[in-house]
Amino acid sequence: MKLRGTSRKEFPLSVRKLAMARCCKPDGVPKCEGCGHMLSKRTGTIYEHVIPDGLGGEPTLENCKVHCKNCADLKTFTEDNPRMQKADCVFKKEYGLEPQRKTIQSRGFPKARPQSSASRPLRVREV
Repeated sequence: MKLRGTSRKEFPLSVRKLAMARCCKPDGVPKCEGCGHMLSKRTGTIYEHVIPDGLGGEPTLENCKVHCKNCADLKTFTEDNPRMQKADCVFKKEYGLEPQRKTIQSRGFPKARPQSSASRPLRVREV
């Protein structure tokens, strides 16, 4: 269960245009602001929140970075998701939103018979 809500604030077109202009400087070729590789349709262009939207990041130019798909996935799965999961856990613990654990109300399984001992030394019969 996510506690941050489901509405995501996407970047407006004006912010995306300014971010793209910023990543095209100085030679006019769009480059990833993470790894520096040239952006194209093949590599994908993703406008990423610096401070994740789920943690209060606003859709402003200062909070927007232009990344290729690889850099965006790396940031999302290694930084953003763990931080947001931890924030959820802290919030749940702080306000007592964790489910109550109940004991099983049945009598349980019967006890097993003692096992035949396989570790006893063998007794050799004398004939």
